Amino acid sequence: MIKEALEYIVNLSAPHLEFRNGSHYADRTLHRIPNELTASPLAVHTLSAVRDYIESGADECAEDEDSIGRRFVIHVADYDSVHLYRELNSDKARECLLEAELSAPTFPFGRWLGVEEFIINMQTHFVPTEVRDTLVQLISTVTTENGVSLADDGMTQRVTARSGISLVKQVSVPNPVVLAPYPVVLAPYRTFTEVEQPKSPFVFRIRQTGDEVQAALFAADADAWKREAIANIRDWFEQHIPQELREDVIILA
Repeated sequence: MIKEALEYIVNLSAPHLEFRNGSHYADRTLHRIPNELTASPLAVHTLSAVRDYIESGADECAEDEDSIGRRFVIHVADYDSVHLYRELNSDKARECLLEAELSAPTFPFGRWLGVEEFIINMQTHFVPTEVRDTLVQLISTVTTENGVSLADDGMTQRVTARSGISLVKQVSVPNPVVLAPYPVVLAPYRTFTEVEQPKSPFVFRIRQTGDEVQAALFAADADAWKREAIANIRDWFEQHIPQELREDVIILA
């Protein structure tokens, strides 16, 4: 108790400064007071909000001439994150004006799902394509029949679905799921909706656990789609920021 009281009294005094060997020293931590005030960033969830902020000249009435003269810097930090800054101020600091963060559910890759859950997730988390519809149709066919057998050699799964003793359907599922001549075929919703969703190859697997059939998708591109998503976001800003404002905007991706 006495120690804390003494420390409190000592901290009330001004810091002691000394100059030795060409350097300044202080006996306590000093915090620099910036010359320019900065605002807290606004949180948004779309690329359009960033563009609209730049176009509208929002908050210019609260800025000084030096601040208005600095260009905007759009930093595409990741496939789901974009920050809008002003250029460095006199304190060598960048004021962050907007933080655009993606807020959307994604497909549970790498997880085994029951048939109904898999179908719902395929229909709600993927851009409609022929391959997506084929996978949905396949898993739907397997579950609506009475008997299922699987033949798996590691490269191809052959699914046989039986109805009584009269109907037998066989469908081969190549892995990764690729539709020639294109290297990728599935486009999940994984980045901002304003841009084209990157396509990726996926390994599609089916297994039988007791009486239940389960399906799963496993990514097979080592996250290369993230680089494509970042490039798509950069291209979107280059196309949608008016030409008369382009000289005032730097895009980093």
